[in-house]
Amino acid sequence: MLKMGWRKLRFTGAGIALTATLAFFGPIPADAGLISGRVNDTNGKFQAGGTFRVKDSAGKVVNDRVKTDERGGYSIFLPPGNYTVEFSDGRSAVIQSHSEPLQQNIYLK
Repeated sequence: MLKMGWRKLRFTGAGIALTATLAFFGPIPADAGLISGRVNDTNGKFQAGGTFRVKDSAGKVVNDRVKTDERGGYSIFLPPGNYTVEFSDGRSAVIQSHSEPLQQNIYLK
């Protein structure tokens, strides 16, 4: 006989926001990995409240509404691959997704 126990789940403010965001954008591909980190400007300061869009390696926009939180943090699920993040001021950076969660800070030039 298999015994299974229940674990209590705790939702932090970030967890609730991430859950709400995921529900808004629809289903996540099975092989998508979570990428999270902080966006930093050229002086190393966090870019709070900024938005950027994400393009795949073919240049197709896969998400045009990623927003950083008050500490410059972001989280997004993407299938494995290379992506370009573009900010409204023309700055961009490259991120990489894997099937496992990955932390990647973005450094704008």
